[in-house]
Amino acid sequence: MTVSVPQVRYTFEAIYIDANGLEIPFRAEVQFTQHLNAGAMIAAVAYAPDGIVFKNDEVATLKAHCDLWRGATIDTTNVTYAWGIKDSAVFANTTLTAEAKTGTNTVTVASVANMEAGGKISIGSVQYTISAVSASTKVVTLTSALTGTSASGSPVSCPYYNAMLGAGWACLTSTNPRGVTAGWTTNEITITADAVLNFETFKCAIKDTDTSAGNSSANKVVCDIISFTDMSDPITVDLVSQKGFTIKNNGNDVDAKAVLYRNGEELDANGTAYTYTWKLWNSAGTSVIKTYTGKSITVSKADVTGKGVLMCEVSK
Repeated sequence: MTVSVPQVRYTFEAIYIDANGLEIPFRAEVQFTQHLNAGAMIAAVAYAPDGIVFKNDEVATLKAHCDLWRGATIDTTNVTYAWGIKDSAVFANTTLTAEAKTGTNTVTVASVANMEAGGKISIGSVQYTISAVSASTKVVTLTSALTGTSASGSPVSCPYYNAMLGAGWACLTSTNPRGVTAGWTTNEITITADAVLNFETFKCAIKDTDTSAGNSSANKVVCDIISFTDMSDPITVDLVSQKGFTIKNNGNDVDAKAVLYRNGEELDANGTAYTYTWKLWNSAGTSVIKTYTGKSITVSKADVTGKGVLMCEVSK
């Protein structure tokens, strides 16, 4: 660390492979901050008062807290908070370098840094989805045609970008909660288990808005990050049928039920906690014949010719 670069962060990444061969990635990060003058420097310090681990629905929510420390004192006056979640598709504001005409689905921008397929982009007042990005030509292809014409030099932005957080972080708000239910502009957010898939990192940015005489840190932004882990046991899905999965002489339908297990115990016996989406494929697995929803379904014999492949996707 140096005077010009007073913070350094180290990251450890690994993949855990359980007995069933399921790969579960996880990551840990630690950040160090150099304090040259603790009496005059401001710093953001984040912590989790209730811990950082979600496991098997044992806790519904956890909290992340972040304070601005001025020397040895927490300062909560004349400060602005912003919280973000790690998102590599969030890019800093840029501009068009060529006119973008109505009906076309490509635009040329000054910078494509952090732009990714599937990410969101705002041109004018309209939001689009990115289909592809060319780093060499800086041409961005959209999934839909432009609904209006924008002149060269017009602003291009990501709807989740916040200058305090920077690129690579999606700003959390009431309209972009990402599983965070409260506290988006305060010093503490409430994080649900749905916000953390294996591992998730959050960032808090705090701006000192005290512009009184003698405050050398006026309008400066300090940040800290904190990570949460989902260490829940993996869920397995068994497809069962009371009548079996054979249609004999075109004389019967097939009943099918998805049964969930975690750590040897059945989950969601009533079928209300998860969403079940079924697909019946042809025997070659090249096309979907029919779709179903619900924990239990019935496949009509009329929908199966010879053989069929039944698949169930479970989500929450």
